[in-house]
Amino acid sequence: MNNNIPQKNFHIILISLYSYGAFGTRVLKDILRNNGYKVSCIFFKKDKTNSMGLPSEQENALLLELIKKLSPDLIGISTRSTFYPIAKDITKKIKQIISSPIIWGGAHPTVCPEESIQFADMICIGEGEKTILELTDKLHKKQDISKIKGLWVKNNNSIIKNEPNVLLEDLNELPFPDFSDESNYAIENNCITTDDPLYNDDLTYYNFMSGRGCPFQCYFCSNSILRKIFEGKGRFIRQRTVENVIEELKIAKKHFKKLKAISSNDEVFTLNKEWLKKFCERYKKEIDLPFHCDIHPSFVNEDVVNYLKYAGLKTITMGIQSGSEKIRMDLYGRKTSDTVLEKNACIFKKLKIFPSYDLIFDNPLETENDIRTTYEFMLKLPRPYRINMYSMQHHPKTKLTEILLNKKLITINDIDGISMKGFDQWHVNFDYRKSKPELIFYYKLFELLSSFIVLSKKNPGKVIFIFPKWFIRIIEKNGFLKNHPRLTDWIALMPKITFGVGLLFQGEYKRLLKSTKSFLSAKSQTR
Repeated sequence: MNNNIPQKNFHIILISLYSYGAFGTRVLKDILRNNGYKVSCIFFKKDKTNSMGLPSEQENALLLELIKKLSPDLIGISTRSTFYPIAKDITKKIKQIISSPIIWGGAHPTVCPEESIQFADMICIGEGEKTILELTDKLHKKQDISKIKGLWVKNNNSIIKNEPNVLLEDLNELPFPDFSDESNYAIENNCITTDDPLYNDDLTYYNFMSGRGCPFQCYFCSNSILRKIFEGKGRFIRQRTVENVIEELKIAKKHFKKLKAISSNDEVFTLNKEWLKKFCERYKKEIDLPFHCDIHPSFVNEDVVNYLKYAGLKTITMGIQSGSEKIRMDLYGRKTSDTVLEKNACIFKKLKIFPSYDLIFDNPLETENDIRTTYEFMLKLPRPYRINMYSMQHHPKTKLTEILLNKKLITINDIDGISMKGFDQWHVNFDYRKSKPELIFYYKLFELLSSFIVLSKKNPGKVIFIFPKWFIRIIEKNGFLKNHPRLTDWIALMPKITFGVGLLFQGEYKRLLKSTKSFLSAKSQTR
């Protein structure tokens, strides 16, 4: 924070729901602070995959008590569709204790504005940097806010709907993250803490974003909707300069003394080959920490992966979504052939990069034969690898959601934001009993395929897999186990066992003890 900026008598609270990383919220905080406004960030609940849970009465009370104490002039709530019910509930509660205006931002208000404006006083459509600053300036000066681009505003019994703002052209204009603990709060486990829950002295893994926008329009993803919303509002795909990104990472490396690895949070990190080559050269020279990124199959070749390996790439994530080429192309809109995916997997194996592959399950249009096809396809790929098994979320207004609604395979109650599935079944796990028994059996085979031990904490890509293919085939062909999949629940322990063995190899005894205590505590709570 620049202490030389004249401070204005106007206080904003920004609330992030179930996200400590909260890229969007943190950027808005830094922009407002850099313009002289007092900003407090409240990180309300932690994103715990498959076990987030609703806020307790005590946590709600802590939130309301804090807001009342801080007495803000404006309250912003950032929400995805999954957390729309929480945003709705806390907005109602806040309005009972304070009269400050409430603005919603994030993915859900952008995609579902008509629904969101019913509860908030205002909503921000899309990127909020320009809109929130103009709104705050006008509120501070007690000026009219009804014509701010990107803003919908309640006005008595009507709603003023302004067109979306233009997209930010130069991402270098965005401030670097503020790593200070000033006016940050976190509420979780019925407690409130007064420091940054992520950017603290214990941070070992730093995430950054080099760009915005995705060139693809997968049928299950909201990006295709965002493209339509911002059509004619500027370039959808933008990227910071290499110099700008490296400067942020240098600051982070200097600030966080325990930092061990860095990860790109970009939708597709390897869009621009020349940019990537320059980045890798600078990263190796000036940062030189183990690196991770997500990659799209269409942007993989040996040159690209070699650049990344030179920079320090140890692990990589690539979306496969389905081993059925028909499902992948026709239903998901992923125009990537089996041949391309197999070629990419061989490149990762050759260059000793450890891959994670994303797969989507619980698709109402997918048959057991399709799951079988995916299983056989994954068996063909060189191991070791990790399989990230995602349970399909039906995001509002996506092409795939509309297809499933029209076919009456899902109802409105299954859509993210109405359904609470995203809270406890984002990843497929073995507490999941909602699928057919034969499909649960296949999920367990996928788990066996991706069970491995990490041998080196300095090189997370140095792993060995546990179960050979012949062993997995024996389990697969056992008809009795297939018809009684609960008998194979021991498989669910494999990731935890192999993780623990890996920690032993790495000499991480304290971490092993902490993980064991956490696992036993979780088991006792589910009894």
